[in-house]
Amino acid sequence: MEQQTDKKQQDLTWLEHLQKNSWEPEVIISGITLAVLFIIPSRLFEISVVLIQDYGLEQIPAQLILVYFSMIVTVFKIFLVIHLVMRFIWAGMLGITYAFPEGVIKENLFKYSQDVDYPHPNTYLIKLERWCSMLYGFPISVAIPILSITTYLCLLIGIYLVFNLDFQVVYLIFMITMVILAGFSFAGKSSRLKDSIGKSMSGTIGAVYQSHLGKWFFISFSVVLVAISAPFISQDLKGFSDFDINSNLDEAAYDWPNDRIYFEEYNSEKKRFARVWTTKKTVDSEMLPIFLPRYIRDEYSAVNMNALLPTDTIQWSTIKDYQDQFRIYLNDSLVQVQNWSKVRAGHTGQMALFGQIPVAYLDPGIHELRVEKLIYRPPFLTTGNELRHRKKWARFEFVKK
Repeated sequence: MEQQTDKKQQDLTWLEHLQKNSWEPEVIISGITLAVLFIIPSRLFEISVVLIQDYGLEQIPAQLILVYFSMIVTVFKIFLVIHLVMRFIWAGMLGITYAFPEGVIKENLFKYSQDVDYPHPNTYLIKLERWCSMLYGFPISVAIPILSITTYLCLLIGIYLVFNLDFQVVYLIFMITMVILAGFSFAGKSSRLKDSIGKSMSGTIGAVYQSHLGKWFFISFSVVLVAISAPFISQDLKGFSDFDINSNLDEAAYDWPNDRIYFEEYNSEKKRFARVWTTKKTVDSEMLPIFLPRYIRDEYSAVNMNALLPTDTIQWSTIKDYQDQFRIYLNDSLVQVQNWSKVRAGHTGQMALFGQIPVAYLDPGIHELRVEKLIYRPPFLTTGNELRHRKKWARFEFVKK
C-alpha cells in the first residue's frame, strides 16, 4: 500500500513538473506543425484533382473532403499562430519578471502615476500561461469530430469508387448516419453510443471547456471559429471550381481567360490542367497542339449520353469516343480534329487526348479557340439523369505569327 502511495506521488510530481515546463515542447511542436500545415492544403488539392480525373470521383464528394480537411487545418493554423504570438508575449513578460522581480517602484514614477495600484508582472505572467495552455488544447475539441466525420465520408467514398455506385446512395447513407448520431448525442436518455461519444477524448475535452468557460460561450466561440475559417477555406479552394466540368466557366473566367490554366508556359506552379490546354500562347508553326484532359467518369457516361440523345432537344452526334463529347471552334468556325492520340502530358504527366489543329491559313494576330461540351448529369435525389450543353466550357486566345 505504501509503495502504491509513493508511486502515485511520483506520478503527480512528474506531472506537475511537466506542466510547469510544457511551454518548451509547445513552442517546438507549434513551429514544426505550422510549417507542415501550410503545405498540406496544396497537397490535398492535388490529391482531390487526381481522384476526380483519374479515379472518377465526382465534384461534390471531392469538394466536401477538401472543405472538411481545410477546415481542420485552418482551425489548427489559427490557434497555433495565436499560441506562438502569446508565447512570445509570455517570454517577454517572463524576462521582465526576472529582470525586475520587485515589480513597480512607485517612488520612481511621476507623481500623477503614483496613485495607480499596479499589479505585479507575475499576475499577467500567470494569466498568459493559463491562456496559452488553454488555447493549445482547444482545437482538439473542434478538429477531431470533423476529422472523424471526414474519415467516415472517405470510407464511404472508397466503397462508392470500388463498386462504381451512384453518389446519391453514398450521400443518403452519410446524411442518415449523421442524423442518427446527432439524435443519440442530444437524446435525454443514456445509451452506449452516447456514452462512448461523451467519453471520447474530444468529448471529454469539450466537456472540460464547457464546464469552465460556459456551454454557450463554448458553442458560440466554436461557431465564430468556423466563420473565421471560411475565408481561409475559400482560399484553399481557389481554382477548384475549374475541375467541375459539369458547369460552364463563370463570366469573369470566360470573359477574361487566365493564361495559367490554358498554356503550359504560364503554369509556373506546375499544376494539373482542368480543361483544354496547349503549350504556348504564340504559335509559329502550321499546327496548333491541343490537349483534352481525361475524366474517367465522363468516359463511363457515354452509354447514358447515347441513351438520352434521341429523346433530348440537344443537337449532338452519337458519342463513339471520349473526344466526341467536345466541340472545338476556331474563331467561331467548327473544327474537326482528324486524329487523337492518348498521351501523358503537361508538367504532371496527366492523362489526356492530343490533337493538332491547322492554323497555317490564319492571318498573323490574335485568334480565339473555344470549346463546348456535352454533359451528363447523374441522378441525385430528385434531379439529374439528364443532358446539358455547356457552351462556355473553355476559351482562350493565342497569337499567330
